[in-house]
Amino acid sequence: MKKACIIVGSIAIAVVVATGIWFWNGFSKFMAVEAVKIDPQLTCYSGAGNSIVLTAEDGKSALVVDTKMRDAAQKLHDAVQAGDVIIVNTHSHGDHTEGNALYPKAKIIAGAYSKEQWDRDSGNSRYPDITLKPGERKEIKIGSETAVVRTMGRAHTMDDVVVYLKNRKILVTGDLVFINMHPAVKTDSGASVSNWIKALDALKSDYDIRKLVPGHGPISDGRALDIQKEYFVSIGGAMGSREKLAELKKKYGAYFSLPAMTSFERTAEFIQNEKKGSGK
Repeated sequence: MKKACIIVGSIAIAVVVATGIWFWNGFSKFMAVEAVKIDPQLTCYSGAGNSIVLTAEDGKSALVVDTKMRDAAQKLHDAVQAGDVIIVNTHSHGDHTEGNALYPKAKIIAGAYSKEQWDRDSGNSRYPDITLKPGERKEIKIGSETAVVRTMGRAHTMDDVVVYLKNRKILVTGDLVFINMHPAVKTDSGASVSNWIKALDALKSDYDIRKLVPGHGPISDGRALDIQKEYFVSIGGAMGSREKLAELKKKYGAYFSLPAMTSFERTAEFIQNEKKGSGK
C-alpha cells in the first residue's frame, strides 16, 4: 500500500511539474518582445500583444498604441524617446494596458468603459483621460501622419478601438484580430462574437489597408480580417455537428493557445452559449 501511494504521489508530482513547464513555455512565448521596424518613424513591438510606436520626424512627439504588461511594458517604455506622448489603448485587457502607469504625463485615449469594468479587465491599470463612445472618431497628428482613432463598440470587449494611419494605410486592430492564435473570448469583458463579425466587416468596407497590425500575431494585410471572420463563422456553422467541429479543430490545430485562457474548445463553447442566448 505504501509503495502504491509513493507511485501515485510521484505521478502526481510529475503531472504538476509537466503542467507548470507547459504553462511557463506558453507564457514565455506570449511575453517575448521583438521589434519590427516598419519605416523610420514606425515600429511594431510584439510581446504581450502587439504595440506600435509612431514618432514624429523631429522626434519630439509619439503615439503609442497599447502599453503591454510586466517586463514587456518596461521594454516598450524604454524604446519611447519622445517627450510628448499620446497613448491609445485598443481595449481594457491588462496585456494591453498595464504599462499605462509608466507614462504619467501622457494623455491616454480608449473606449468608453466604466471605471469598474476597466479595473476588473485591466487589473487596476491607469484609467484613460479621454474615453470615446461607440462610433466616435478622433484624429491625432503625429508629424506628417494623421492617426484616426475609432471606436467599434462591443466586440472583443465592451468598446474596442482601432487606429488607422491615413498616409501609411496601416490599420491597428487590437484584439479584433488574432493571427495564428485562438482569440480570447470572455463574457465578463463583454465579448460578443456576432458584433465582432460586424466590426470586421465594417473595417474591411471602410479602409484601404496596405498593412494590418493585429492584437496578437505577425503583421499582415486586410486579408487577416477575412481569416478572423471565417474562424468565427465556420465554428458557428458547425454547432451541433461533432464531425464538423472535429474537422475545424484539426484545421486550426496549429493555432497558438494561451494556457488556461484561449483554445478552440473555449471559442466553440462561447459561440454555442451566445447562440443559445440569442435564441438562434
